[in-house]
Amino acid sequence: MEWNIILGYAGAMLTGVVLGLLGGGGALFSIPVLVYLFHIPPAVATGYSFFLIGVTATFGVAQNVRKQLINYSVALYYGVPSVLTVFVVRKFVIHQLPEIVLQGGGISISKDFFILTLLSLMMLLAGYRMAIDSNRTQDKPLQNNYPLLVLIAIGVGFFLGLVGAGGGFLMTPALIYFAGLDMRKALATSLLLVMVNSFIGFLGDVGTSPHLDAWFLFKFSCFSLLGMALGMYLLHYIDAIKLKKYFGWLMLCMGLAILAIEIFK
Repeated sequence: MEWNIILGYAGAMLTGVVLGLLGGGGALFSIPVLVYLFHIPPAVATGYSFFLIGVTATFGVAQNVRKQLINYSVALYYGVPSVLTVFVVRKFVIHQLPEIVLQGGGISISKDFFILTLLSLMMLLAGYRMAIDSNRTQDKPLQNNYPLLVLIAIGVGFFLGLVGAGGGFLMTPALIYFAGLDMRKALATSLLLVMVNSFIGFLGDVGTSPHLDAWFLFKFSCFSLLGMALGMYLLHYIDAIKLKKYFGWLMLCMGLAILAIEIFK
């Protein structure tokens, strides 16, 4: 077995560890593993990420249902427009993008560069919020602003459909500031939406993407689930706040690295 394959499955397990420890961020980490270690096209890797995050999020959602933390009315307001948008983007947009998205003035932007650049910007935003901005005093929430929440849901759905990651980082603040949810309920409701969006996004790929490898996806998911179980075990022995900051810095470094690779390769 080649070293990149060994490192790839180790990365799959580390993706699960991140999900188990932090409850999010695993999808942002999994896509670089799929692209740079398994050499999977970015558009396909985003679809794999949907399946992975959907499977792992299901376990967290089951616990949140038992604890009655999910606000189903808010999930409906936010979920319907975001789910529809994700499905449309995966079914009719992402695989129809031309190989050269933009060309002119001596500049040529490929589809892979476009997707990975969006991913790196999402990683930089998520890393900043986790490592630097997490202790900033927050403004007063704009409670029950459902029309704005729906518009944000459509925007998040479009971005999530393109990149296949980052939904939780975008959804949770929106649920706090525009639906008036407290942090615990926002996280729980966001996880439900992430799960639904992920499975719907993956279904949008089925029959559209010619590169889906079910056996590889099964193996990658198994390693990720093992990692998630390990992460949930380690959570009892690790300071989650410090860990979140460290992971934020790692995310910042990875975002910059991806951006540098895509610009200078």
